[in-house]
Amino acid sequence: MAETSRQWTRTEGIIVAEHLDPKEVADFINSTRVVVAMDWYERTPNLIGLTLAAADDKLAAVNDMEEIVPIVEFEDFALEVAQKFNAEVMVGGVSADALPEDAEVSSDPEPSDSEETMRIVELSSIPDSSIPLAAAVSGVDIVALGLDNGWEAIAYDSSYSMSVASFGEYPIVTLMVSDGEFHASLAEDNDPESLIMYNWSMSTRTLAAGHLNDRVSAEAEELVGASTDLRRIAEAVPGADVKAAEATAQLEGTRAVLSFVRALGAPGSIADYLLENIEATDIPGAEAHDARGISNAIGRSVDRMLLEPESTGNPVWETYHKVAVERPAIVRTFASVEAAVGGILLTNALRAKKPRSGWVKFGGFVGSLMLFDSVAEVMLAKYLGERAERRRNA
Repeated sequence: MAETSRQWTRTEGIIVAEHLDPKEVADFINSTRVVVAMDWYERTPNLIGLTLAAADDKLAAVNDMEEIVPIVEFEDFALEVAQKFNAEVMVGGVSADALPEDAEVSSDPEPSDSEETMRIVELSSIPDSSIPLAAAVSGVDIVALGLDNGWEAIAYDSSYSMSVASFGEYPIVTLMVSDGEFHASLAEDNDPESLIMYNWSMSTRTLAAGHLNDRVSAEAEELVGASTDLRRIAEAVPGADVKAAEATAQLEGTRAVLSFVRALGAPGSIADYLLENIEATDIPGAEAHDARGISNAIGRSVDRMLLEPESTGNPVWETYHKVAVERPAIVRTFASVEAAVGGILLTNALRAKKPRSGWVKFGGFVGSLMLFDSVAEVMLAKYLGERAERRRNA
């Protein structure tokens, strides 16, 4: 059995060749006894994704005692597969290239020049008071629907992937339909490397030295299988029917979207939006938030915050509110210092000679954030002061 006390980590890989037969690839990987989950699109079988498990700098494989243990070197596995299929193989940070020099590899037999808009729904525990500001800063019109589990469903159209709900707390579960494909992902923190994804349009197969429907195959599925990803995504949502969510792995198209949305406890109107049956603004009970200016968004967010009992009882918020209303000069002074430091960092980054180092780029990024935050601080303090003045004169 796989050693439960061992710290396994997943690692990704890919096989690229002029032509690959997924069955032949699966048979060969089974002969290596390495535990692997393969995934590929039917239209591009010459590109096969790999998910493997590793520990102690070695890949998991099935040994002679039918146990899953880390015994195969990354380099050995990559080289074996590359030479067998005249391919380029990358596993983690290791690569092996046996692709012929004159090889022609197409990533998509039917490339599209059009930029198709994606339909996105993010499920998270973002506070209601943060939603207007999230829409303004993200620069996208959104609608927000409160769910029975206390979370919010944020729906919006976009030509590229973003994270509006990152203004709230992690985890964030994202449902997306793009180019006719349905994806789900789970972000447990802000590290893109730890993102967990599932795509219903991909073919998947978990390999464990030829084992099928037994203890070893079940352990391999737990280590590297796509169904494990699907389960983890569902488990992140309070009140979700995890078993029902896992069962959607056998579905495709409209049925997969409807069933998975239902398993997560979201209303059917969310699925209707993803399937383009209705627009986001037509979702019953949802509230629209336009991508207005930052000043307007801060005002709307503060109004909502003051209506939230848990927010008004927050000592940090109460202290800030008192300082902003009674001693606004302190806020302006702090914001001025923050803006000055941010401006220096950003200017140094822009003036630095290319190629810019990672630290220079990071300093420029932090500087831009400080500039933005300083402006927001002044605007928020001004808004709170004006609000208090109106109440005194009322």
